[in-house]
Amino acid sequence: MADPARTKEEERKGIAVYLCSCRNEIGRHVDLEAIAEGLKKDPRVVTVGVHEALCSNEGQEYLKDELRSKKFERVAVGACSPNIQGLIVSRALEEEGMNRYLFEQVNIREQCAWVHPEKKEATRKAKSLVKSAIARAEKLQPLEDIIIPIKDSTLIIGGGVSGMQAALDIAAAGYKVYLVERTDELGGRTYKLSMTFPTHNCGICCIQYCRECVFTPKIEDVLQDKNIEVMLNSEVEEMTGGFGARHVRIKTPKGPREVDVGTIIVATGSKTFDPKRIPELRYGHPNVISTTELEQILVAQREKGGGIRRPLDGKVPKTVNFIQCVGSRDKTKGNAHCSLVCCTYAIGQAREIKKINPDAAVYIHYIDLRGPYRGFEEFYNAAKEEGINFVRGRVSEVVVDKDKTYVRAADTDSDTLLNIDSDLIVLAVGQEPADGSDQIAKILHIQTDIDRFMKDINPMFPSEFRRGIYVAGTAQGPKGIRYSIEEAKSAAASAIDLMKKGKTKFPRIVAFVDEERCRGCGRCEKTCEYEAITVVPDPKRGVLVSRIDEIRCEGCGACAVACCNKAIKVNGYRLEQVEAMVTELSEEEVTSDE
Repeated sequence: MADPARTKEEERKGIAVYLCSCRNEIGRHVDLEAIAEGLKKDPRVVTVGVHEALCSNEGQEYLKDELRSKKFERVAVGACSPNIQGLIVSRALEEEGMNRYLFEQVNIREQCAWVHPEKKEATRKAKSLVKSAIARAEKLQPLEDIIIPIKDSTLIIGGGVSGMQAALDIAAAGYKVYLVERTDELGGRTYKLSMTFPTHNCGICCIQYCRECVFTPKIEDVLQDKNIEVMLNSEVEEMTGGFGARHVRIKTPKGPREVDVGTIIVATGSKTFDPKRIPELRYGHPNVISTTELEQILVAQREKGGGIRRPLDGKVPKTVNFIQCVGSRDKTKGNAHCSLVCCTYAIGQAREIKKINPDAAVYIHYIDLRGPYRGFEEFYNAAKEEGINFVRGRVSEVVVDKDKTYVRAADTDSDTLLNIDSDLIVLAVGQEPADGSDQIAKILHIQTDIDRFMKDINPMFPSEFRRGIYVAGTAQGPKGIRYSIEEAKSAAASAIDLMKKGKTKFPRIVAFVDEERCRGCGRCEKTCEYEAITVVPDPKRGVLVSRIDEIRCEGCGACAVACCNKAIKVNGYRLEQVEAMVTELSEEEVTSDE
């Protein structure tokens, strides 16, 4: 007796084409009806449809009805982003029984409608792209997803507040956590702070120490949790394996430690900029300190009393100058990015100085103030009312003349040059990637952005695209404590969800070897940075052949390029599939020119 499912598949044939108006975002710039009429003449196409919004609930039901009634095998879509909306559209068709690997979508919104002012030109280009999608869809082959088992344990790299919060959440869910911290203590910079915006005098619950805040994870809780193994003065040395089952070698004071984990959370944090890299600010002089050093002075004052005193001679400073953006927003002397928290933190310290030494003259020199948190405007206004002077303009240098220090700065609001005699100068240092984070990014194959911070994959993408690796806190870039903790909780929830399922599906867009063509030269093995390829003896034929671990493979195609015998291909990007797409585009271009 024939298999009903197989019979149903055999009944399907041809390519269906659907064009999305994107609620007129595409429709008003591209003549979709004209494209549809032209495609109806294509012998490969069995049906053509135009819909207002294919990714909407109505659009998905429309596609399902079309598949049920017209029984096509493949689909080519002209719409917006294949990476987000395309996943929604293909999922709807898959739910109705179509193999999702027989689906192709091209972007005619960002690449046509939004970039070509002339409707005729936008329509011509959209038509070319859709026809190339049809050519590629015709050559696609049905595949099945890879089923990947997930080990029920997590590696967390970094023991600051992000790493601790993630560890506590995952441990509370019943999973084993290995927490690796390169220094000799947990807590990171947060545990060295006594206050931070927006908790400056936030109410009776605030006792002026961030580590005591109810929202901050506690070191004692981490150390006492039986599901968390803490490794201090330790670093990740090597990692093998792939998604769901990674073998990690960790360098510890007691010798190498090896663990197997299913998920990884990177919370390596950031470090403060070293102001010695800007010599004109004279950092190193006793009366020129950083905001982190001022923090220690403020803590000591609260414990001992006696007011704020400068390091040089213990005198109470009468004039204090804060210099903002030290190491930030200046790529010639530091980093191009804004460090986000420096303005709010410096204003908080300035207000604290004013509270302790009311007669002190306090200046904050800034390019422009940036406060990405609610309540910043009120915070800033309160500082002005308390007598803090805000001076817009860059500081050119700090001048040391015998026992005096001067700040030379521009005041762009009054168009004057200032030369302020200062008793204490505070450098608001920015943040940059932590030491060793580049090595972690390399081991885990995590991309970094223009500022060298790690990039996490957009959560809008399916969770399996992150391959069980999550980046949280300031490892991604500067941010406040509150947001770092929220990111840690989100990363922990994703890791828990993955481990709870025990397995996940992953697209089979990976490389494979034609063993009849392979001559075992090993070029592919040397090329693969994911260690997914090994050259092994084939016992049946007595020759060397390449074998690819699908779980480790990232589908980058580097091995296919390196193979001198063209024995390696990548599913979904076989030569005949790409050639069909390019050929259709070039032929369509020639026809249009004629």
